[in-house]
Amino acid sequence: MTSTKRWMSAAAGLLMLAACDPSDRGVIVGPGDEPGEPRDLAVSYQWVFEGFNGTTPVGHPTVQLTWLPPSDWDDEVFRVYGKRSSSNAYSLIATVTSCTEAGCVYADRNVQHGSAYTYYVAAVNEASDLETSSEFAEEVSVPANTRPAAPVAGTPVGLDDAAYLRWTDNANGANVARYMVFLTQLQGQAQLYQVGETDGRGFLDEQAQNGFEYGYRVATVDTMGHVSNLSAQMLAVPRPDFTGELIYAHAGDPTQSGFRFVTSESQNPVVAGTSTSAHFRLETGSAGWRLVPLNGAQVVEFGRTTALTCGPGADADCTAARVAPTTGYSSAPIAVTPEYSYVFRVPGANGQVHHGVVRVQLLGSNQAGADLMIFDWAYQTIPNEPRLNVVPR
Repeated sequence: MTSTKRWMSAAAGLLMLAACDPSDRGVIVGPGDEPGEPRDLAVSYQWVFEGFNGTTPVGHPTVQLTWLPPSDWDDEVFRVYGKRSSSNAYSLIATVTSCTEAGCVYADRNVQHGSAYTYYVAAVNEASDLETSSEFAEEVSVPANTRPAAPVAGTPVGLDDAAYLRWTDNANGANVARYMVFLTQLQGQAQLYQVGETDGRGFLDEQAQNGFEYGYRVATVDTMGHVSNLSAQMLAVPRPDFTGELIYAHAGDPTQSGFRFVTSESQNPVVAGTSTSAHFRLETGSAGWRLVPLNGAQVVEFGRTTALTCGPGADADCTAARVAPTTGYSSAPIAVTPEYSYVFRVPGANGQVHHGVVRVQLLGSNQAGADLMIFDWAYQTIPNEPRLNVVPR
């Protein structure tokens, strides 16, 4: 943006007879009638986003002008003059009547990519049609019609009543200002709703609810407002998870040795080891520490993991039981080891199969010597859905 100094004529009598000629940008004055001079004119370019046509952004180039009213402003209106910088003559392009003491704003949408424009504004005494223009004319370039590349979609994380999205920047040197995040699918139905924006490469949607599949796409926005195409879709399935659950070995406290996967915090997952609702119980003895599947449940060892969920803030080497294995399940007791995860297939209340995962934090005993297990767990409320943590597509 550049400024050009205006030169004011001192020949007041001549100016009273002259017509307003924006090309020489003179000041027309009358004794006691001339308005004050507009202050601090600034112009800037922005691309104004309007929406998407499919995955392609729709919008238009815009030059925004801002200025302050004269220090002795008496509610005069303002005229905005502009021209292509290559032209000799200014044209009146707008009259602005909505200023306040805090300032004035006008957006010129009649601009084209790859051109430069120069503007000035004038305060107008409407009674005498006399005006005083700003001291400087300001120039701005409207760049070529370019937009940043779309982000590369990452693998989302399904959390408890939340979905965590992540992506890789692919702007190829563009000055990235922020990213816009859109909900584009809910339970297989197409949507297009902006759920938020961020200046980082991750986003936590805390409006997502357990038991639903959500689709998201992300767009990059550069410092001039240019918006990229939408990224590939990311699909996430939030599900309940809990940390620090505790059950006792059946021999030490049978009333708190059983566990059932539940769908809300209002339900107690710890039950008696003989309960018909239990999905497994903890046993210790000569055979060692074991999880015993109950009431139609089956289990398979997933292996050593570092966390139940590799969500926001997780280490780069985080490992979790992200997707339920397709084979290897058994209804036989299984040896249990700290820092290992175990995936269950259990019959849900609807008679269909649901998947759950248990990650063991520690095996130990309380002050009375009763054996116990502390663990984290998650449960997928959608039938036959193998995604426990992260969508594998």
